[in-house]
Amino acid sequence: HTDDQTGALNEVRRGTDFFESCIREIEAFVYQDDRETVRRTLDRSALIEALDRSRNLNMTYRLITDHGPSYVSTTVSRMDDDERFIILGVTDVDEEVRERRAAEHIKEERIAYARINALTGDFLCVYVVDPETDRYREYSATEGFDSLALPGEGEGFFETSRQMISKVIYPEDLERFLSVFTREGVLKEAEQGKLFTLSYRLMIGGRPNYVLLRAALIQEKEARRLIVGINDIESQVRQEEEYARRLAKAQTMANIDAMTGVKNRHAYLDEEERLDRLIREQRPPSFGVVILDVNDLKKINDTLGHQAGDQYIRDACKLICDIFKRSPVFRTGGDEFTVIVQGDDFANSADLMNKMLEHNREALANDGIVIACGMARYENDACVASVFERADQIMYDNKSDLKEGRFN
Repeated sequence: HTDDQTGALNEVRRGTDFFESCIREIEAFVYQDDRETVRRTLDRSALIEALDRSRNLNMTYRLITDHGPSYVSTTVSRMDDDERFIILGVTDVDEEVRERRAAEHIKEERIAYARINALTGDFLCVYVVDPETDRYREYSATEGFDSLALPGEGEGFFETSRQMISKVIYPEDLERFLSVFTREGVLKEAEQGKLFTLSYRLMIGGRPNYVLLRAALIQEKEARRLIVGINDIESQVRQEEEYARRLAKAQTMANIDAMTGVKNRHAYLDEEERLDRLIREQRPPSFGVVILDVNDLKKINDTLGHQAGDQYIRDACKLICDIFKRSPVFRTGGDEFTVIVQGDDFANSADLMNKMLEHNREALANDGIVIACGMARYENDACVASVFERADQIMYDNKSDLKEGRFN
């Protein structure tokens, strides 16, 4: 565990049967809904099999705390210099996960709100129109509201509406209204059993106010009737705009690494998914993946404390961003960064990697920040993960070379 005062790592306990103690501690400390998943993942045989397939294993789950369930992320890997041993690191990711969940909740809430509002709303007025003769009558008009500036009843609903609308509509919406609200267009939609809708702004109290016109055909006793309703959706539009602002803010917070200010692992997975989709659609861009690993972070944490370690990571991140100026940089692990190079950076990738080489040469000579790195280009791979794995292996080879003082 990390000492809260000094930041140093201290041994808390040791034992003879790690996997047996896991079973007991999962029951005691893991949130009940996550226990089965954690139990299956940390099964001795399953874990060894998973590490045989991949260098690292990541798992997010909840621990029981005094303040309720708290999200943590466990990374499992084999020790580099002795594969008989495994290392498990547990990181507090509660804030990051909850911010991402908040963004997803806002998005779901917005969709649900739109669906509900499609079924109800405040009608400012309703017109009942004979689709054969265009004769109409107005019902339920809000007092003081000149809906389409029409008389309460009369002939030629569509033609009269189009003539009178310029008196009450927001000028910027007039051309669109006239192009869409035609007798042929409305009845064509309604004849197919669809609900015709058109949103625009009316001038109410000297200010533009969003409304939604809906029209549908219904069968009454005598004959069919076209029902045209105008809803006041001003509050809905404003609420959706507020939802959009909140959603954008929440998504930004969920995708940014709080310590360094660059994009985080969640943002990287989103970008990987986007590129995978382009690959499946057979229109992949030219791109490369650069993996960078900051050397000696544990040494800094153990000797100088975690505050110094955090600053070490921030300084390393700045170095990476200064070299890959035109590419998105992601912090994908405690001391690991990933860069997806495209465009100019992709074209000049050899020069950029040489800059990293020169930086490391100078850093080794002057006790600076050494950053192991490896790059792989997309070469008709099935997915981004294949490119990532090649870059990761090159980075590990570079890390070994740097420890031996070799430069390639």
